[in-house]
Amino acid sequence: MGKNFDPAVFVEAFRLFVEKEVGMFGSSLAPVFHILTLIVLLLAFIYGNKTRKIFAIYFAVNWLFLFGYWGGYAISYWMEIGTVYLAIFVIAPILLFVTLYLWIFEVIDPKSDLDFKSLPWWRYLVFIIVLWGFWYPVYTNGEGFIFSVKDLIFSGYGLMPCPTTMVVLGIMTLTYPKGNLMIYHLLTAYAIIVGTAMVIAGWLPDIPLILLGVYAFVLMIRNRVQQNM
Repeated sequence: MGKNFDPAVFVEAFRLFVEKEVGMFGSSLAPVFHILTLIVLLLAFIYGNKTRKIFAIYFAVNWLFLFGYWGGYAISYWMEIGTVYLAIFVIAPILLFVTLYLWIFEVIDPKSDLDFKSLPWWRYLVFIIVLWGFWYPVYTNGEGFIFSVKDLIFSGYGLMPCPTTMVVLGIMTLTYPKGNLMIYHLLTAYAIIVGTAMVIAGWLPDIPLILLGVYAFVLMIRNRVQQNM
């Protein structure tokens, strides 16, 4: 295909890439990811840091899947679309690999903070974006969003890095600056870099991902300023 980047081509190729994944895993793995996430988060909110190991193992497995499809297979897919499109997309596999690497170390030595008691009320506003990532409505370029209740179980969450990042980064934001800061910082970078690239290319479902990334980055700056005071 052409050597120049065409946003319309990128969005259409991305849509087909997502459709292929949903066709293969949407009716099997998607509900598994949704249900297991609800169980893991419920345990975390009830038992707090006693569930850090379970939390780490689950999301390490999830990121292993994400890297397999959106890392390994994606490279060959985008190579066929065109080198310029692969160059745009390649940052995602790199960040996914590093994130998976960090999750593996989190399993070995859990540092996540899942103590959600006595948090200020405004922290929970992030659940608006967490819910969006978990639901992740279907989007068709030129036609807009399709909101369906079934997507609360069958959406691209767990299958796609962006909605999965929204949920995990949102949950980790509740207790920031406690927790695994390396994973937190990397997910923030993913949200801002990849989210911005996707929205510029025309993929509007990731606008909340950018907002979450900016919010997380502001918290990071705020924390750094407080430490230096």
